[in-house]
Amino acid sequence: MNIGKIKELAVTTLKNWRENNSIIDSAALSFYLLLSLPAILLFFVSLGSIFFASGQVQDNIIEYMEGIVDASLIEALKAFLANMPATDSLSLSALTGLLLLMWGAGNVFRQFKNFLYRIWNVPPSQGKFARNFLKDVLLSTITVIVFGGLIVVSILIEAFMFTGSRILHTYLPLFGVVQYVGPVATFVVLVMLFIFVYLILPDIDLDLKCVIAGSVITAVLITIGKYAVGFYVTHSDITSIYGIIGSVIGLLLWIYYSSIVVTIGAEFTKVYSQYLADSKKL
Repeated sequence: MNIGKIKELAVTTLKNWRENNSIIDSAALSFYLLLSLPAILLFFVSLGSIFFASGQVQDNIIEYMEGIVDASLIEALKAFLANMPATDSLSLSALTGLLLLMWGAGNVFRQFKNFLYRIWNVPPSQGKFARNFLKDVLLSTITVIVFGGLIVVSILIEAFMFTGSRILHTYLPLFGVVQYVGPVATFVVLVMLFIFVYLILPDIDLDLKCVIAGSVITAVLITIGKYAVGFYVTHSDITSIYGIIGSVIGLLLWIYYSSIVVTIGAEFTKVYSQYLADSKKL
């Protein structure tokens, strides 16, 4: 694919995104993400605590959020995670709590699923409301579980690399590589999450090539946005401008930016899939 075709795909994606009023869907997605954020955090910590100490999962979450938000919000997040209810026992209340967390975390993916249906012009499912509702909840819940599992795997890989570097540091110069394991693992988790979402959530068959391309582009833009927001928060005195609300401005900016990127990535995946389909007909 030449530069001209790549430019054409990008222009068509942005044009479709604007004509579909996807900025509204981005705002709705960011709203659901903000409301579901506590449930998402608690669910991931609960799931991670099955495999290793919950403190390790919390440390990884805190590390990822550092730079996006200021120190006061980081301290509040630490207090929130430290006082989270226990869900790792096999009691009925723990099971109920875990199910509620999964339901809350699934709201984000249910909203994104509706967006995918709209841009791909997928007609509403016919049949009984209860069956469609349960199917919708099940797919969203599976997506949340897969996302949590990917995070657990990334933490395991990161821990393995750091442990191996300490053992082999006298034989191999691994330190320069190991310090990038965390960001790389996070990026891979994002790519695999979007691949799974595009293959499972919409009731359409997509070419794996366009799914991978759309997922990589979305993950790249989200990663760039994280560091851009972190740079803005670090080098600007937002608390002096916005007052006490300035402590959460970075988080709100990152959530809204990420939601916009996700909808643009979905539009690109659709445009690229149409391009591949048209190319096969020629």
